[in-house]
Amino acid sequence: ACIRFDLAGYGAKLSAVEPLSGKSGWLILSRLVIHSLDVEDHLLFSGFTDDGQQVEHDVIEHFFRMDGEIVGQSNASPETSKRLHDDSQQFAAATTQKSLETNNTFFQERRDQLYRWADDVVAAAEHNLTQVKAEVRAANRAAAMATTVEEQAKAQATVRELEKKKRLARKKIFDIEDEIEVKRDSLIAALQKKLVQNVETQTLFVVRWEIS
Repeated sequence: ACIRFDLAGYGAKLSAVEPLSGKSGWLILSRLVIHSLDVEDHLLFSGFTDDGQQVEHDVIEHFFRMDGEIVGQSNASPETSKRLHDDSQQFAAATTQKSLETNNTFFQERRDQLYRWADDVVAAAEHNLTQVKAEVRAANRAAAMATTVEEQAKAQATVRELEKKKRLARKKIFDIEDEIEVKRDSLIAALQKKLVQNVETQTLFVVRWEIS
């Protein structure tokens, strides 16, 4: 169909459309659905004037704020049809790439969050080990200063308990590091799986347009 859009009768100023007053051309509307982290649904306009000037998506969107009427039918030439579909595919590819970049940014942020959490957990465990080592040193000094058999036995018992506590604290660090590795691998695998994109495109309509 050929649609005449009424710019003169529009009740407000459309600065983006005004340079096209009195001109005509072609436009195509395509639907792009991207299945990735989320399902993204895009409506993409592409078009150009009869003298070959590209008309941007946002400008074409403004066409449909105006009143319009069908003033006839028109079939696009093979050259016009090819350019419309090529432009539409290029716009869809650019939109898909932008979506991929956004998802990659999300992936990096989630991975960085995991690394920061891992650093904090390991640091806390290492701090605990440092404290236990200090306690062991203090207990050894106390044992060395013991003056009676009873005091020596009590001090050595304390040292044994603290040495056991130190071994457990050291083991906990290894266990935490193993847990972090498992979580990191699981998160990365899950995110990479979600980043796989399935893309669907569909042409909704092609029309010839005039701006009056």
